[in-house]
Amino acid sequence: MLKTLYLILLAFLTSSIAYAQPTPLLDESIVRALTEELSGETAKRNLEFLARQHRMRGSEGFHAAADFIAGQLRRYGLQDVSLEQFPADGKRFYGTQKARRPWDAEFAELWELQRDGDQWTPYRRLASWDAMPVSLAQDSESSDVTAELIDIGRGTSEADYVGKDITGKLVLTSSQPGVVADLAVGRYGAVGIVSYAQNQRSAWWGENENLVRWGHLTTFSETKTFGFMVSLKQARALQQRLAQGESIRLHAVVRAGQHDGYYEVLTATIPGSDPDLKNEEIVFSCHLDHQRPGSNDN
Repeated sequence: MLKTLYLILLAFLTSSIAYAQPTPLLDESIVRALTEELSGETAKRNLEFLARQHRMRGSEGFHAAADFIAGQLRRYGLQDVSLEQFPADGKRFYGTQKARRPWDAEFAELWELQRDGDQWTPYRRLASWDAMPVSLAQDSESSDVTAELIDIGRGTSEADYVGKDITGKLVLTSSQPGVVADLAVGRYGAVGIVSYAQNQRSAWWGENENLVRWGHLTTFSETKTFGFMVSLKQARALQQRLAQGESIRLHAVVRAGQHDGYYEVLTATIPGSDPDLKNEEIVFSCHLDHQRPGSNDN
């Protein structure tokens, strides 16, 4: 009896495994042809290069990435490879969008200082453009300031500033730098912004408190300033110290700004083989701009 049960169980498991075999999505000959042409390793190496470029609009990093892709497309045999350039002067419109001037950064660091006798000396680096370009908010302008840090919370309403002396200070905020710049800097006289804004809050923003998220200022704002982005972990530590009455002094150095330049759009074609459809086109598009680290998120 026991042997019979074993045989029944074995037959059931065998049939289940056979039933669970996946059905191929493509014919074997097509899979073989694709395998002979495609290389996951090559794709990975291409992405490794792209991920190292901080590809903000019209920037040196964007141009390096576009130039690299153009070369790869030619190597792969695509036709009509062209890098189109469109002036980005802050004046003309493309459709409904006013062209924003390109932005680049050369250097940016944010340091916490400590008192050493009658002097303040560097103690801890909080942000570095060289180490992590995303730590500098896009459209930041050059500056060199030493100032105390003040927590303004969201910083988006007058109530966030009641009872706080903001003039000549750096402000810590949970909002994007561009959202608080006019109030904090323009109206109340802050000299710069430190933000821990978490964009894409509906996705995976809360899973890692060490993440530093992309931040930005408003391109056409008359309030010219800079913003550094820090992680939730860094911000919470700073907030705790400030809440206990500690004075935190920071030194910010930024060499960055907007400049005249171009939007660049890379195009190429793969001719079809059906003469009856020679006048038809399939348009495939994706965006190349993205911060470092990162490849693309199309």
